[in-house]
Amino acid sequence: MTKRRSPFETSPESIPVVAAPPDLYESLRVAEPRKRNRHWEKQHQSHKAVYRGVDPKLSLQVKSIAGDLCVPEGEVARAIIEHALRCYERGEFDLNPRPNPYRLRMTLFPTHDSLPMPTRSKGSKQKSEVLWRVITTWRGFPPELKRELSALASDDGLNVPVGELITALLRFGLKEYGHKRLTLTPMQKRTSFTLSPEGTK
Repeated sequence: MTKRRSPFETSPESIPVVAAPPDLYESLRVAEPRKRNRHWEKQHQSHKAVYRGVDPKLSLQVKSIAGDLCVPEGEVARAIIEHALRCYERGEFDLNPRPNPYRLRMTLFPTHDSLPMPTRSKGSKQKSEVLWRVITTWRGFPPELKRELSALASDDGLNVPVGELITALLRFGLKEYGHKRLTLTPMQKRTSFTLSPEGTK
């Protein structure tokens, strides 16, 4: 007589084999991270301008004008700064650096006209510290313009922080733009070609 099999007993052949899902984290650990091609950035590094202490309100105005004209911010900032520099060279715009008792360098924005150790409120100190932390970056600045700005701000020039110089130039240039004495005209830039349909001339 054959032994009856219990209905609760399972044989190894009757157990269904369930495939385990692939481990997503394992595949991410094995894969190499994709490296970005930084060749273009390295080639154009000299056309990137980074300045500390530029008034952020003026930077936002530059950004707004660039958005309205559909051109890069760096080109707008460059045009405004170059216009202000040419006006300074012609004597139409004056930069008067004055001694700053809180720093070794001069300043274009003194807190008082009377210079023997002016008293300074906590609010103005905090404002200048906050401005110093602001970093403004523009692309499309030619190295010649950066050198000219550095030379003008240096000890042999006005002896002022370069951020203050940029702020003064932007302030003047934006006023000129507002009074229509500076015109910024966007031009269409052709960056790619297209194929014409075959047979057309």
